[in-house]
Amino acid sequence: MKIRKLFGNKRNFFPQKFNIYLGISLGNKWFTKENLEQYLKWALANTKDKVLVLIADKIQAINYEIRDKRSYEASLKKSQRRGKEIKEEINSIINKFSSEEQEKIVILDWETYEKKDSFYKEYTPLIYKEFETNLHFKEEVLELTKKSIKDREFGENKYLKLANYFLEEFTSLYSGIFYEGIYYGFYIYPKKFLSLDFIYEIQSKRIFPELSKKLTKEKVLMAVVN
Repeated sequence: MKIRKLFGNKRNFFPQKFNIYLGISLGNKWFTKENLEQYLKWALANTKDKVLVLIADKIQAINYEIRDKRSYEASLKKSQRRGKEIKEEINSIINKFSSEEQEKIVILDWETYEKKDSFYKEYTPLIYKEFETNLHFKEEVLELTKKSIKDREFGENKYLKLANYFLEEFTSLYSGIFYEGIYYGFYIYPKKFLSLDFIYEIQSKRIFPELSKKLTKEKVLMAVVN
């Protein structure tokens, strides 16, 4: 595996400078057991001290509710069940690693991340407020949501609901994750998606500079790795 695209200041980047976190999307079929193992091995070889694995289970219920025409409660059960399956797969991979490597890996489901990450608790409500009060930001997020969904079209109200997925993940992509005293500032993902460009533009203050001023000084480095 190697870095295919880096979002950030390349002059300040070198391996093992940052703690790495991996995003696991339930809807991404790339995450087979074999690929997950390669993903984790690369992260362990390139991280500073620890590797955090964030399973986006709870927020996948947003997609299930709209796409499957389910109730939110049924969608949440489905997403949590699938998240548990992925966590079991990851643990079965980790069990083959050395004890030293195992100690370096932290696995979080989304609900634990919500409760424990100080950045999420402080800045995610701010992002929702920005979406509600800043028409330009709202329009851009909705356009991003529409472009990200290529297999079908939805009505405007459904796109509004689907946009919540991006609003939920915004803080982790912009600022990184601060969990149990450790800052994870390097986000890796196996394919490029539109949110990365959008977040990087805000980080760089090329768009929505006033929003950037309200957010943390910490800005995560993002990379497409495969």
